[in-house]
Amino acid sequence: MNSDEKLKLLKQRVLHSFKWEEIISHPFAEEFGVSVEEFEDILMNHLDMSELENLLSTLETANHDKILRQLDLDLRIYWLGDVLKIISPKEYNPIKEKLAEDIKNGRDYEECLQEGRDEIISILKNH
Repeated sequence: MNSDEKLKLLKQRVLHSFKWEEIISHPFAEEFGVSVEEFEDILMNHLDMSELENLLSTLETANHDKILRQLDLDLRIYWLGDVLKIISPKEYNPIKEKLAEDIKNGRDYEECLQEGRDEIISILKNH
């Protein structure tokens, strides 16, 4: 086995870990309509070993950011905070952070979204 084959084997071991398959390989392959093997080949061609080994923690952080952005959109924070300026980041950021944690811990997104709407409307009514 030459060094390229060894490197490929090491990368495959990382990619075949449960977390990689659950969080990245399978969902991304399905979403982009390619086989898991094809998506893994793409990752192996673009990422070195250290990137592969460190990527899961980066993705967990990115997932938190994605949830916050989705809450921004769904709670109309851009309109209420940035355009209309009737609610401040000091008021809506704690709501978003709490909801994001709840969502990451398995709480239903729609339920969290309704709670956020209720809290925001309560703030707006009490100004």
